Order: sequence, then C-alpha cells, then structure tokens
Amino acid sequence: MLTVVLVTGVVASFALDWSANHLLNPAWHEHARFHGALLLFLLAGVSATGVWLLWRDTSEPRVAITVAAGISASFWTPLFYITSVLPGSSAWAGDPTAIPTLGGHVFYPNLAVAAGFLAFTALAWFIARPSSAGR
Repeated sequence: MLTVVLVTGVVASFALDWSANHLLNPAWHEHARFHGALLLFLLAGVSATGVWLLWRDTSEPRVAITVAAGISASFWTPLFYITSVLPGSSAWAGDPTAIPTLGGHVFYPNLAVAAGFLAFTALAWFIARPSSAGR
C-alpha cells in the first residue's frame, strides 16, 4: 500500500503539475517554474528511495515502513499550512476570480487529493507497522 501511495503521488503530481495551470502557465515567473519542476523531481527521487527501502531485504522493516509513510506525509501535509507561512501564496492554481466552492464553502480540489493521500498513508502505515512486541 505504501508503494502505491509513493508511486501514485509521483505520477499524479507530474500529471497535474506539468500542465498549463501550473508549470506551463505563462503567468508564472520562470524561476517559480524552475522550483516547481525541481520539487517534482525531488519528490520522484525521494519516493524512489522510499520504494527501495520498502522492497529491499532488511532486518529492520519498521524503518522502511516509517520512512515511506514519512515521505508521503512530508509532501502532502504542507498543502494544508503553506499559505499560512508564505504570505501571498494560494492553494488555488486556477483563475483567482473563480475559486471553486462546494455547498457554499471554498473547496480546493488539491487539498481533497492531499487529504486522500494522507488518509491512505495513515491507513497503510497502521496496517503495515510491525507490532511493538519483539522490540
């Protein structure tokens, strides 16, 4: 399950962010596009490391499970607070005059995706974690 979380996170991030409303958006500053692409490739490399840790022969499976879950959480969790620590940032990449709503409330689809990845990560970690017996 954690392998699916890591691989799907990379594929989805590239598919969604390497698009006209993100990295290919002409309104984005060139250096912002540079950093966005850099983040995607960092995510791919770190996720590949997590997958390797999960599938290698080891006497410490707890380490692999914890690191894989930590990689996922460290990528998806900041989506919920980055706008609080970076003034002028927004969770919405689309037209600023057309912020989506759901039931009369602001609804950011990317935060829903992040919540799904975090929930799946937590579930996978909970299922996969070795029992504390035998520590």
